[in-house]
Amino acid sequence: MRHYRSNSPEAAARIVAACLLSDGHVGTDELEALERCGMEARLKMNRGQLLGVMQQMCEDLTSTAYLNWGDTCRLDPGVILCLAQDITDWRMRREVLALCNEGAHADGHLSEGEAAFIERLRAAWQMPEPHDIHGTPLARGRLKLVPAQPR
Repeated sequence: MRHYRSNSPEAAARIVAACLLSDGHVGTDELEALERCGMEARLKMNRGQLLGVMQQMCEDLTSTAYLNWGDTCRLDPGVILCLAQDITDWRMRREVLALCNEGAHADGHLSEGEAAFIERLRAAWQMPEPHDIHGTPLARGRLKLVPAQPR
């Protein structure tokens, strides 16, 4: 996988892109949700730039000949840890995690792949799971967890 400078917009965007792809596809509802919650100000990157980073990441992941696309979207926990290590700034970690949550929940459900990615990222950064005012974990709260659908 190509290298990005630590704490760079590209390194942060790659994590968000990996989260969005963890269910096998990225929809316009997810991209629109990121724009509505201020992705450009938070990541210093617009939609086109995010899609460019996403394309590069997909190229890197599919460069291994024996993987099919479904396998590629299920990132190994070690790869997620490696991506997480590119962000050391706590403020940027919070922003990236917030964007991952927004994008993952944008379509009204949280897939198993998205939930696992967010949980592994949170664990890598040793960040507690956020809760709503009733104490319900936001990552699993009001939205239904559904298995990823083949496309």
